[in-house]
Amino acid sequence: MRSNGHTVSFMTRRQGIGLILGALAVIALVFWQVSNVIRINTLLVTIEQKQRTLDSLQWRARQEQIAIARLESAERICRLARERFGLRESEQPPIIVSAQEP
Repeated sequence: MRSNGHTVSFMTRRQGIGLILGALAVIALVFWQVSNVIRINTLLVTIEQKQRTLDSLQWRARQEQIAIARLESAERICRLARERFGLRESEQPPIIVSAQEP
């Protein structure tokens, strides 16, 4: 190795280029990490919105099931049949007809 100014200057440029490339790599990694954090936060917000929608729909489905059970009740159907169609309950027991095999 020569110790003149030219050789030392070349090594300094080489080290400078290495430092610049290293700094660019670090900056690129920081930007990549920040973009990942932003994407993760965006996904978390979306998940929370979807969860709220799901909770709301599940609550509504439960309310609809309760309403269906109320509308299907035998008491309600009999009451409507009496009120709207004049259904009267028979005082005689029902007649059971059994099928006879040929």
